[in-house]
Amino acid sequence: MKISLGFLTLAFLFYLTGCTTELDTEPTNILPESEVFTDKALAQSVLANFYASVNYGQTNSNHGNYHLLDEANLSYGPPTTTDDEKVIPRHFFQTYDYGLVRRMNQFLVGIRSSAARSSLLEADRSNLEAQCIFLRAWYHFCMARSFGGMPILGDTVYTYQSGIDPVQFQVPRSTEAGIYDYVIAQCDLAATKLTAAKTTNGSVANKWAALMLKSRAAIYAASIANYGNKITPSVRTQNWEAGIPADQASKYYKIALETAEQVIQQGPYVLQIDPTNLGDSFYKATSVKAGNTEVIWAMDRLRPNVVTQFTNFTMPYSQRDFTEGNALGVVLNLVEAFENKDGSAPQIKTRNDDGSYVFYNSVEDPFSRKDARLWGTVIYPNAPYRQTPVILQAGQLNKSGNEYVLRTSAAGGRDTQGNLVTSINGPVANSDNFVNKTGFLVRKFLDEAPNAGLNPGFSEMWWPRFRIAEAYLIAAEAAFELGDKAKAVTNLNATRRRGGITPVTESSITFNHIVNEYRVEFAFEDHRYWDLKRWRLAHTIWNGTPNDPTAQMYSLFPYKVVAPGDANDGKWVFTKQVSYKMAPNPRNFPLMNYYAAIQPSWRANNPKLVYNPLQ
Repeated sequence: MKISLGFLTLAFLFYLTGCTTELDTEPTNILPESEVFTDKALAQSVLANFYASVNYGQTNSNHGNYHLLDEANLSYGPPTTTDDEKVIPRHFFQTYDYGLVRRMNQFLVGIRSSAARSSLLEADRSNLEAQCIFLRAWYHFCMARSFGGMPILGDTVYTYQSGIDPVQFQVPRSTEAGIYDYVIAQCDLAATKLTAAKTTNGSVANKWAALMLKSRAAIYAASIANYGNKITPSVRTQNWEAGIPADQASKYYKIALETAEQVIQQGPYVLQIDPTNLGDSFYKATSVKAGNTEVIWAMDRLRPNVVTQFTNFTMPYSQRDFTEGNALGVVLNLVEAFENKDGSAPQIKTRNDDGSYVFYNSVEDPFSRKDARLWGTVIYPNAPYRQTPVILQAGQLNKSGNEYVLRTSAAGGRDTQGNLVTSINGPVANSDNFVNKTGFLVRKFLDEAPNAGLNPGFSEMWWPRFRIAEAYLIAAEAAFELGDKAKAVTNLNATRRRGGITPVTESSITFNHIVNEYRVEFAFEDHRYWDLKRWRLAHTIWNGTPNDPTAQMYSLFPYKVVAPGDANDGKWVFTKQVSYKMAPNPRNFPLMNYYAAIQPSWRANNPKLVYNPLQ
């Protein structure tokens, strides 16, 4: 197989270095094309490399990914302020790798060759081809959600040779609608050739993964066309490389709805709901592979080569397997997004109107009344991990005369009577490591298997990219926007049922119900950032205003009442305060962040690339 190293450094459209050296060689450490594409196992190994290359966005590979949004804050280190903590960066999770596109196109050339057709079973060859088409579509989707329209190469393998005019490699950006159309068409193509059967742990794409990507791409395009023109009409380029005309919204909503319904009605996946234990069944639906009925496509992990340390870092320090723990604290903002089962206000009340404390009989009282998915997502005070309650206690509330006084200690401290003051887990409002800073820990993707936080084996926890629940929410959203409230209600209540919360009706459903349902259903699954972008809500929710209820991150600290003889002895109170790590930094998303920046060096080498809005 010949490779042009000059092209690899010069081209992939943008000529990142401007180098023009031609180095055509026959590498001795690369198998010839004739062998790669005539052997199923070798072709699969190439695809495995592609699968490993497309893990974009927030994942449980790195717990720090969650720190800058409105789901969780880091609990380690002093409350220093970085530039990224002041303003959500414009390049946040941007996807850009045309070298990968070229390698995928080379694979497609090989797997479509006469040598491959004569050596592989047609069913195997076709499936391998379709997997590559799907992965390429996934890459383009992830690039589009960052940049909008970008150059589309199709199947072309560009090869540079010395003396060739580089103008032929300078491909202009597509429209934003054009790149979503490309993804949708490629998903249709892949779906006709991919297996309809479930794959092991969802690790290999099948027909339903392709249709889920098609549906997601369509709902993104629809909402950009709809809300981009209603809320941020000036955030677009003249020729629609960024932005989609409003009159295209309906078309995309229809595609999204029809495709989501196809997955729901024809696919082998069902919502995983155990009515006898809704919280635990939601945890298992997202975080347990065995018997899973709803994960369609996932980044799987298998010891010894592919593991994650997410459990090691984020598990309760009181139950640590290794040296870490309590690295990530869920913020109160997310906890309060989970509705109360009875439909009452979801905000947790800490003070009465006269300023006195609200006393709770149990530290779990404010949380046990909530959407059961909270239990499956968050470890709140006294909730179990590995069947052992996790003690989160900031301190005591003591009685001094007629006044109540808060008391804290070092983590693990006790009073002279032997009563716990501050838990070893915290929460505390200082720079100590290994102690919680928000009052909550993460449960979703926290492995309950023994020694899952222990070096060197760590955890085989997967990372779901598509779950059947998303098909229901896409169908609900698209139907709502198309004016079919009956269908919207049916699909929205399908996922709300797993939380045991009050169903919505045709007269009560609002767009905010849909926004919040995405938030609580897919917390920590890399949806929140992209959803708020496509709905053009990010700059209003993360508005950078101190003490704003949606921009400022908050913590909730529990205190046990230790006041012998007092009527409230043994009860609990809570205090609400800005989150320690983010106290000076309300989330701030400027308008320019709706599209990542086109780098000047790219445009210098390819003048056909136009800048994004507000560059």
